[in-house]
Amino acid sequence: MMPSGAYRSTARNLAILLLIGICGGCAEDNPATQQTSDQPPPQPVAVSVIQLQLQTLQARVSSFGAIEALEEVNVAAELSGTVQAVHVNEGDRIEAGQLLLELDAQKRELALQQASRQVEQTKAALEESRLKLERRRNLAEKETISQEILDNAQLSVDSSSAAYQQSLAALQLAERELQDTRIISPTDGVVEIRAVEPGEPVQAGASLITLQAVATLRVQTWVSEIDVSYLRPGSEAKVYPTSMPNRTFTARIEWVGVNADPATGNFPVKLILDEGLDILRPGMTVSVEMQAEEITGALILPEEALVDYQRRRVVFVVVDNIATIREPVLLAGLSNSLIVLSGLSPGDKVITQGQHRLLEGAEVQLSTTE
Repeated sequence: MMPSGAYRSTARNLAILLLIGICGGCAEDNPATQQTSDQPPPQPVAVSVIQLQLQTLQARVSSFGAIEALEEVNVAAELSGTVQAVHVNEGDRIEAGQLLLELDAQKRELALQQASRQVEQTKAALEESRLKLERRRNLAEKETISQEILDNAQLSVDSSSAAYQQSLAALQLAERELQDTRIISPTDGVVEIRAVEPGEPVQAGASLITLQAVATLRVQTWVSEIDVSYLRPGSEAKVYPTSMPNRTFTARIEWVGVNADPATGNFPVKLILDEGLDILRPGMTVSVEMQAEEITGALILPEEALVDYQRRRVVFVVVDNIATIREPVLLAGLSNSLIVLSGLSPGDKVITQGQHRLLEGAEVQLSTTE
């Protein structure tokens, strides 16, 4: 007969073995306990991209305004200076584009020469810093210099590039100021008042000559502080009367205001109508589309590329088939185009479709590349 202690031990061992067998069977039958290594990896998200390139933007500025009767046109200088010559007298008939007077251009010519030399110097400095960076890279590949030296060389290139771009902007400004010393007529008409004589100093915005327009209407409108800097007298415009949805009339910018309205912050702009004088009437409301100054070397971002991400307006850029977030600084408002100021570069592949389903670091598959 088996002792009672041995019997209890044998019974306990049998119970343990039975429990192990039951649990093992359950594990084999339960799909939740099976390995997930057979599940397919996440599939890349199909997206469409556009590759950013520097463009020449012929922008247009849109606004609303009203037609008003034109009795006189005040021609003003866009900068201060001394009157060098006046080419018209009171009572003279003049044509649009005719030279009315000239300001002393000597200071502007010297400024232009100085700006040109500055561009040459900064360009040479940029080229030299790029050569140094290339030499540092060659040495770095041979591990003969430290990473810090290479980084300093890259910083020098970035600084030289910024100085070069600044000098180019100064050159464009100097060219523009020299051009503005020649004041031309924005319209056909008769000289009513000649308010200045050669040798007199004038201030920017001061009325120099008053023209009497003959049988002419104009449009009064307002534009934002972003748009006003791109508008120039003499530029073409299209006028669309509200009461005539199928009619379009041509116009030219007569005058761009120098002071904003204190209540709205917008700047006044006046346009001369070239046609429609027989059917248009003062007081009619119109929409206006004005041709703005051409912008060269602009990096344009499609508005549909922007998405809201963690309370930020960002874009997704594809780098090695991976979606990467960028937060660009943009100039908005001009022709409803988004001009990139910083944060993106030419050649970047920006996602324009499919970005709303992305997280940063997600793998993507390009379905369309423009």
